[in-house]
Amino acid sequence: MVDTLQINKKKILIIGYGSMGKKYEKILQKDYLIFFYDKKKIKKKNFIKKLNLLIIKKFYFIIIATPPKYHKKYCDMCVDASKDFIVEKPLFIKKKGWQKTILDIKKKKLVCSVAYPRRESVVHNYIKNMIKKGKIGKLKIIKSNFSQDFRKFRKDYKKIYYSKMNESGGIVFDALSHHLNLLTYYAGKIKKINKSEMKLAYTDINVNDTALISIHFKSSVFGIIFGNQFQKPNIDEIEFIGTKNNIIFDRIKNRLYLVNKNKRLIKSFNETYEDLFQNQIKNFLGCIKKRVKPKTTLLEELENLGKL
Repeated sequence: MVDTLQINKKKILIIGYGSMGKKYEKILQKDYLIFFYDKKKIKKKNFIKKLNLLIIKKFYFIIIATPPKYHKKYCDMCVDASKDFIVEKPLFIKKKGWQKTILDIKKKKLVCSVAYPRRESVVHNYIKNMIKKGKIGKLKIIKSNFSQDFRKFRKDYKKIYYSKMNESGGIVFDALSHHLNLLTYYAGKIKKINKSEMKLAYTDINVNDTALISIHFKSSVFGIIFGNQFQKPNIDEIEFIGTKNNIIFDRIKNRLYLVNKNKRLIKSFNETYEDLFQNQIKNFLGCIKKRVKPKTTLLEELENLGKL
């Protein structure tokens, strides 16, 4: 019976079996027959030793969960094989050569997504609706603060991608790229970005642990993203400043506030980051079935991240 069920499942491929590859496996293993490819040999029944175009063509869709320096290679293979895929963020460190890839995606009408789960949040859809209804007046400024001691959450930080700039290491590409993506979800296309980053606390790896990004949007909204990865209090907060009121969402406490003269709790949520990740997969699968654009396309990522 088990074998019959396995035969009836659609086959998918996960390229890259690090922490993110394992997350995708956990969510999708019930509904799909998963095959794996990694540069390092892993003990998996469905491990593929060598990857080529003919092999990629056999799968329903592909998940690319490698370090960014390999993204271009595997994205191009998927496009050449006319296969839909979701690729981990950030899409690239250097933007050279991505225009052709994106043009080919458009020509073939493929569903290709960059994995930014924060856009899938129930909270952010709720906030967007509040702003649309004029609850804060006209949106003028968005401020995001994402600061924590990253070493506490990833004790292996010296051994993983984070310690290497060419693998999206450091605070900007690893962490604050999430928040850049989220701010564009509200404010639209970017006109100009200014970035300042420093290494203030990490002495054992050669990456920056602190950054400030200011953004001028074409919609005349101003954006500020700040973060450091050494402080002890864990802060993940975003504020929307309007002409009448402000909205503050504290993701750690899962609480949404309306602020004028006083700070008033509007609503509490129980959404976890794992929920966002699962919503992201669900949305991607829905886009494949309906043949529509996902929340973050490769073109948008190029337009946003390419300005950093």
